Amino acid sequence: MTKLKLKFYALFIFSLISYGIQAQSIVDKHGRLRVDGNTIVDKSGTSISLAGNSLFWSSAGDSSDFYNSSTVNHLADNWNSSIIRIAMGVKESWDGGTGYIDSPIAQKNKIKKVIDAAIAKGIYVIIDWHTHEAENYQEESVAFFREMAELYGQNDNVIYEIYNEPIKQPWSVVKSYATQVINAIRSKDSDNLIIVGSPNWSQDVDVASQSPIVDSNTAYALHFYAGTHSGFLRDKVKKALNNGVAIFATEWGAVNADGKGDASVSETEEWMRFLKENKISHVNWAVSDKPEGASIINSGKGISGLQNDDLTATGVFVKDIIKNWSDDTPKNEDTTTTGKIECNTVECILNAMKNAKPGNEIVIAPGTYVALEKDNTNGRASLFFSAKDGNADKPIIIRAKDALNPPILKGKEGKYDGYVMRIIGDYWQIKNLILEDGSKGLVFDNANNGLIENITVRDIGEEGIHLRDGSSNNLVTGCNVSNTGVKKPGFGEGLYVGSDKSQHNNPYSPDCNNNTIENCIIGPNVAAEGVDIKEGTLNTIIRNCTFSAEGITGENSADAFIDLKGAYTFVYGNTFNLDGSTIINSAIDFQDRKTNYNTGYRNAVFNNTFNLGTRGADIPSMRAKGGSPSEIHFWNNTRNPNTADPTSSFSLKAMVLSCPSWNIVKCDNGDAGNSAPTVSIKLPNNGTKFTVGETISIEAIAADSDGSIAKVEFYNNNEKLGEDSSAPYKYSITNAQIGNYNLSVKAIDNIGATAEANITVTVSNVIDTDTSCVFNTPSPNALPTFTDAVFLNAHVLGTGGPDLSNLKKFRINWNSTSNILGRFAINTNNGVPTYYLDLKKKMTYDFSKSKPELTISNSGISNLDDSYWVAENNGNFVMVSKSGNFTIYFNNSTTAPSCNSVQSLQKVSEIKIKEQIKLYPNPVRNQQLTITHIPEKGAIVKIFDLQGKAVIKQTLENTSKTVLDISQLKTGLYVVSIQNKGVLKTILLSKL
Repeated sequence: MTKLKLKFYALFIFSLISYGIQAQSIVDKHGRLRVDGNTIVDKSGTSISLAGNSLFWSSAGDSSDFYNSSTVNHLADNWNSSIIRIAMGVKESWDGGTGYIDSPIAQKNKIKKVIDAAIAKGIYVIIDWHTHEAENYQEESVAFFREMAELYGQNDNVIYEIYNEPIKQPWSVVKSYATQVINAIRSKDSDNLIIVGSPNWSQDVDVASQSPIVDSNTAYALHFYAGTHSGFLRDKVKKALNNGVAIFATEWGAVNADGKGDASVSETEEWMRFLKENKISHVNWAVSDKPEGASIINSGKGISGLQNDDLTATGVFVKDIIKNWSDDTPKNEDTTTTGKIECNTVECILNAMKNAKPGNEIVIAPGTYVALEKDNTNGRASLFFSAKDGNADKPIIIRAKDALNPPILKGKEGKYDGYVMRIIGDYWQIKNLILEDGSKGLVFDNANNGLIENITVRDIGEEGIHLRDGSSNNLVTGCNVSNTGVKKPGFGEGLYVGSDKSQHNNPYSPDCNNNTIENCIIGPNVAAEGVDIKEGTLNTIIRNCTFSAEGITGENSADAFIDLKGAYTFVYGNTFNLDGSTIINSAIDFQDRKTNYNTGYRNAVFNNTFNLGTRGADIPSMRAKGGSPSEIHFWNNTRNPNTADPTSSFSLKAMVLSCPSWNIVKCDNGDAGNSAPTVSIKLPNNGTKFTVGETISIEAIAADSDGSIAKVEFYNNNEKLGEDSSAPYKYSITNAQIGNYNLSVKAIDNIGATAEANITVTVSNVIDTDTSCVFNTPSPNALPTFTDAVFLNAHVLGTGGPDLSNLKKFRINWNSTSNILGRFAINTNNGVPTYYLDLKKKMTYDFSKSKPELTISNSGISNLDDSYWVAENNGNFVMVSKSGNFTIYFNNSTTAPSCNSVQSLQKVSEIKIKEQIKLYPNPVRNQQLTITHIPEKGAIVKIFDLQGKAVIKQTLENTSKTVLDISQLKTGLYVVSIQNKGVLKTILLSKL
């Protein structure tokens, strides 16, 4: 044979081999799945996480029939589905005799079509005994699975799920049933994977893990629905994994557990991250066109609806997850991943970014590059993506080949679907590119020490450039951002640093620090703020940028050029142009987000120019929007035209009109070395209680060691009351009305430095019937440390508090030294509102200062949402309601502390009864109550509701006759108590 012929045959054989590799199916690649410790591995021993779809009940009549090869083939080809689950109905009250128990032949014929199709297609198939009471049909189950094992046990594709969802059955019952069925399977199939459900809808995997089944290749089913199940269920899975068993999520939904509602996107994404991290395979419920939230196909559209992508919103969301879950299609590796990589195709760019190494320089030729597929790492869809790291010596560079003719990287025109570019690696340099047509432009997630230079971001659904999830030490320079918020105007910021407090640490780290934005052009048509600096960030610089307000929308309260919510932010050398906007209501907003972590303090704004056109008199340079911001320094800025600055008194309270010693740029000598003044409140004392109509006299003491006091300002609840420019510094509130008064004084020295002092007083016409249950709150000290404290009892003292009888345990982990609250959560014994309630996500708190406090909202527990003083009492944790008449006392004793919410009205031995006292009319229909024959002047009448709360108090000066105004009383029963030195008389009053 000639050398030429040898070469031809060698190439022919190689092409056949290559074709065989490319056509390799999922099951060809991974083979028989098996349990190895707490993971499921493939034939090579590699941990694997696959994704697929579950069919609907095979016995159901309210969905089209998807039990056919067309369904299997489409899901495998179009969804990249690796698994199909058969939910074979066994017997239900509603199935009309169509389930397996009544119609075994019909059911077996139906499911065999799917099993055979899956084997032919090379994907895995789960044969599920779909019932909630399998132990009632043990004999039939044993026979069924023995038959399936005999028919299909030789195929690596087949997985047996022998119990869908036990409900209230104890694990011992489930285990006994499972052992019998497993024995039947193993008599015919010795090694295919078996999955067993666990009690409580296949959620108690931790319970099952404590007494696992003796079989070398058995895993445990996990079922969850993101709209209902959250962190508490993931905690149970972690326990099971720690106990050494393997988990397979054979059924999950993005909606509520009842199959209804819309997809819970954020919680689903949290679940997907969890499954990825723990190498858990999963199957989504359900391939159905039944009109309910969990269905992936629009109602009544059948198999053609599936094939033509006529999907529900949930279906679109789920398809994206499954399709992008794993990369099981072999690709030719780019062998040129060192040094310079020149690209002129989308595939080249994607491959170069995916496989980037330190020192790579990805150079993109002029042109337009439209990415059609999305990466879904960590549940965040993006078009051009990399998770690779460079290093300080060898950064990864992606840039234009011609800086004067930059390439355009984009998504599908007008779809705004997926981030245009997302980097989750360190030491990237991105230069001279145009990014457009994505949900976001450029996103750095936990990407540090990066450079974003001369990037144009435009035509974006939401924000332009986002530094997120701990991204720090990055420089954004020379960028040009415009036309953002096309799809969601309220989220169309030009540049966004950090994340909202609702996302802190779950899923994003708030610590996006030491980032600089400089020499950028932001606007026009940036729909929200030009720059939004979020709470939790530190040391952000915004300098030498030009902002245009043209096109800002005002949606989601976006009506300023910049929103400052972090700490140590420096804004200087910028130009802000109104450009005819009628939406802008403030040049720069600042606020404290009450997270107690790098928010609302020490921000500096200086050497900027505000060009405000004809609206100068209406637009303040600075505006405080919430919380208690402090040390907001503002100086040496220019307003055009030079109108008066309409900054409010609330804003000025937080502002200092001078350069601080901590400024990033050295202050002028005139401001250097100035010491802040001192101030304290002499009168009244903190916690003083006044009655309605009294005068609250406030006196402050102020001094300045290196200058003089210009004035002292007086505030109540952040509203300025007045000021005094000469000592003694005083202000009086006359005819005080009911309420809590958060009084503060602010001393301002001759240079503009400030100091503050605060107290709280109360005005009421109700007698304080109890002091022992408030446990000396508000405490003058910070809350002491509670290290991983666990309390098994909650005592609700008083009336009107929450019902915590279902408490299993309360946990708090508070470190007062580092000011970190690690945990604040409740476990319940009945799942109401959930088994694990993370209250930390439901509250704001301040434990690190005097008067430690918290506010809970949207907890799901009736009467728990409230503001509380908190304290430590004998090692126990106490919450005292600010507005209600109750205290929550957490301890490890079944005995409540000795304390009553109101004084008893039944201590007869202390009562000197005076029968001649008269009270009429009783019952009373009108708004007045008359009391006569009062024996002593100065007696006190108090009216209590039946919960023991005093609702009226009045001194009786006329002994012959006194008329009370009771118009505030609602219909019901009350106790009237007339006292002097002791209780003179108690009378039951009926208000009609």
